[in-house]
Amino acid sequence: MDVSPALLSDDGVFAAIAEVEASLRALHVRRLRLLAEVLRRGLDADSYRRLVRADPREVKRWTAQVNLFLPSLSPTGQPLPPLHPATGAVLEELSDGHLTELARAISLRLPEGSEEILVQAARSVEPKAVRQLADRIRDRAEQDRADEVDEAAADPGDTLHLRDLPGGRLEFFGELSAESGARFTAMLEPLSTPRPDGPRDAARRRGEAFADLIHLASRSTDLPSEAGERPHISVTIDHDTLRRSVGHAVLDGDHHLSAAQARRIACDAKILPVVLGGASEVLDLGRAKRTVSVAQRRALHARDRGCAFPDCHRPPKWCDAHHVRHWADGGSTDLSNLVLLCRTHHSLIHHTHWQVSMTGGTPTFIPPRHIDPAQRPRQNLLHRPPLAA
Repeated sequence: MDVSPALLSDDGVFAAIAEVEASLRALHVRRLRLLAEVLRRGLDADSYRRLVRADPREVKRWTAQVNLFLPSLSPTGQPLPPLHPATGAVLEELSDGHLTELARAISLRLPEGSEEILVQAARSVEPKAVRQLADRIRDRAEQDRADEVDEAAADPGDTLHLRDLPGGRLEFFGELSAESGARFTAMLEPLSTPRPDGPRDAARRRGEAFADLIHLASRSTDLPSEAGERPHISVTIDHDTLRRSVGHAVLDGDHHLSAAQARRIACDAKILPVVLGGASEVLDLGRAKRTVSVAQRRALHARDRGCAFPDCHRPPKWCDAHHVRHWADGGSTDLSNLVLLCRTHHSLIHHTHWQVSMTGGTPTFIPPRHIDPAQRPRQNLLHRPPLAA
């Protein structure tokens, strides 16, 4: 007998929600199987659409799911496995939205093994996060292909277009490489922060900040500071990669550079190298100090590359260092006890029952039971996609 939600306990409400969602996923799989039979028999697809009262685009999306993820029959009537068995094996665990994003990811022609990674993520994250992860894997694959050709031919370089306007004003637009864009952003951000007496519109603030940069460019010793340091960018690269000029570097936590680009900018004295565990910097302060050092923050930027909470895309500069075991409870200020979190998820960890631990040097999060009854561990795959991809 169906019980009124008002009579359920808190745990009972969440259990009922989980049961309903599981039923909806099972119903969607049955809908796909019935559509597959309609298509196999050559029945009128328009009649099917009118019967289910669906938009033609929905039927097109479901048809793609049928073709990709359900078994089929050969022209001689022999059963054939799904074209993509990794997804087909867990159909009833995934929603229509997840299957839509997985079908889209397949159309991107991602590297071998990507589907398995995306399916694993889809079992614990929302469809939007699956799309973001697929895009990250695609971007990494495109960078790999670009590295295979001559860098000068592959990189269009920085461009700037200028046009004079009446009254002596100047209109401009262009495009910056990842390297130049990071330098520009590092200088612009401390100048464009909101001020009580300044404009509220972000475009106006950035415009005024850019005008300030033009004036400051002629007096390079007067460049502004941010958090006690002069504007800088960080490049993280393995020593062997830098030496051999083959492989990847990471610029400011999330942008990939070729090793050749990293070698070129490493000669700049204003580039701060990220040294993890070097003899010249003490990264582990133990119980001697509660707040993290500049060296530790650089190490956290290089390791977590942004907010470590699952599915969060916030970059390192928007994050705080969080003690996994609180300092007041005896936790040490060591890298093994620190994790990078944005303000939103820092507050969430403090006020909810999410658990944080370190697995192989990577922050791992366990949700409370009302979010995932199985409490399956989760990691942020957006900043650091699995190496298999």
